[in-house]
Amino acid sequence: MAHSCKPSDYYYADYLKNGEIYYPGRVDSLSIIPGNQRAILRFRATTDPKVNSVKVYLRSSLSPAAEIKSYAIEANEHGKIKLIVLEGLSEATYTANVHSFTSQGDSSRAVTTSQFIYGQSYIRTLVNRSFLKFDKTNANEHFLVLARESNLPRQGTFYPMQFTEVTYLNNAGDSTTVRITPYEDFASLKNIASPSTIKYRTLYKPVLASIDYFYTAFTEQNYTK
Repeated sequence: MAHSCKPSDYYYADYLKNGEIYYPGRVDSLSIIPGNQRAILRFRATTDPKVNSVKVYLRSSLSPAAEIKSYAIEANEHGKIKLIVLEGLSEATYTANVHSFTSQGDSSRAVTTSQFIYGQSYIRTLVNRSFLKFDKTNANEHFLVLARESNLPRQGTFYPMQFTEVTYLNNAGDSTTVRITPYEDFASLKNIASPSTIKYRTLYKPVLASIDYFYTAFTEQNYTK
């Protein structure tokens, strides 16, 4: 009985005619760090020395169309963290697909990440702290007293309310600003001018990594000694 002898690569030789397919190195640790209608795209560039750029396909949940931008990867950026600022974003979920490219046009496989970007709708949900009184028991130092926050987590645990900013005019005619945390109820009003108007607002972060603070509107209180 005759047996045909075929070379070992007979069944896949057609796939090797053009040589092994080369894919440039992909970015690593890709993330979108959110802010107020802006964000930072963060990733570690590949160590592949042939890569000289990345192409970012950025798509909003509000639109099917992707915005496409290219960014250079310098020789000294290989293997290092790169940050790209994304401005003028809508309040929506954004998905970024990132490809590495060589000067010959070879493209890596995509790396993908998504993140919600915050804006005016989020700001409208924020609540300023509530005024209780002025504490004038110490003749040398008066205080603005705010209502105590309830259900605060243990200190050191992330809490969206970051601090409250109190601004007043001092006796020298200069504006003074002090900040207190959600765990503090008294804001010192050293050398405050009388009569004068105090204003305060509360600052938030929706997530720990947010690159921006988000502010409530100012509340004003009239002060006299």
